Amino acid sequence: MKKTVLYILFISSFFSLVSQTKIPAMFRWQDKYATKNIHKYVKCDTLINTSNAVIHLHYSKDNTKPYLLMLHGMGANARTNWGSQIKELSKHFNLILPDLIYFGESTSASNNYSIELQVEQIHEALVKLGVTSKINVMGFSYGGLTAAMYNQLHHQDIIKLIIIDGPVKFYSGQLADSLANLVGVKTIKNVIVPPTISDFDGMKKAVMSRDFPATKKLKRKIITHFFMPTKTIRDAQMDYLFERQSIYQGYSYNIDKTPTLLIWGEKDGAVPVSVGNNLHNEFPNTTQLLVFPKAKHDAHFRESKKVNQAIINFLK
Repeated sequence: MKKTVLYILFISSFFSLVSQTKIPAMFRWQDKYATKNIHKYVKCDTLINTSNAVIHLHYSKDNTKPYLLMLHGMGANARTNWGSQIKELSKHFNLILPDLIYFGESTSASNNYSIELQVEQIHEALVKLGVTSKINVMGFSYGGLTAAMYNQLHHQDIIKLIIIDGPVKFYSGQLADSLANLVGVKTIKNVIVPPTISDFDGMKKAVMSRDFPATKKLKRKIITHFFMPTKTIRDAQMDYLFERQSIYQGYSYNIDKTPTLLIWGEKDGAVPVSVGNNLHNEFPNTTQLLVFPKAKHDAHFRESKKVNQAIINFLK
């Protein structure tokens, strides 16, 4: 039962678990479970004021372990996105799990929706946290692009990079919308934040490799309490990226200089495996590509044991 509810709330993709609306009991339980889970393995939890944001993050400080910065996907906060990784990876690494700006408990009054803002404010937070050694960086989906941008801007501080289903370099608004059309949704923005039950069903087809039973009533609750409160900001973030896609496509992200593990679901309907293939072909000397045939936009959840071991093997 616990895993079913976690799967509903994690993969319904991209939702925010913090809302001012009255949250149904099942979802309050899920967030309580996710919070208890992360505090069991990552002991420290703080808010850090940076120049343009307040960054909420969970972290560990053990001098015997290397650091691993873990950047979550569009809409989910850190504790939910990485629920299947925290226990195993905490055995080997000092985990740093920030909520990205405009997600979870991280905020900014800047109305700046750039990936660069995410990177610079997180970097400032790590400096204030006292992290002085080099780190490993891993990101999923939107967090994968953020991880790549971190390597673009602070390559000298990074040991290795991991991108999981990330819209990096070979992704565009046209490609994204064409994928949405394949599942009966007009635009990728309505996959990320589905406003209707029809869009919600399309989102499930695009990103979930395992279905779950959901009545129309449950779908409406998910849409009302998790998707719609975030839609304005999520749409603005997506618009920002696609308006500047030629700039983001032009970066190398220093992948040619950094050992990089690419992890993809072969059936991903949000960020297709072709993006991973193209990254690997563009940077064959520094990248490894690991593809899970049965996964969609959920490889680190569906294949968590294999993904966790691959991460450990790559970084160790």
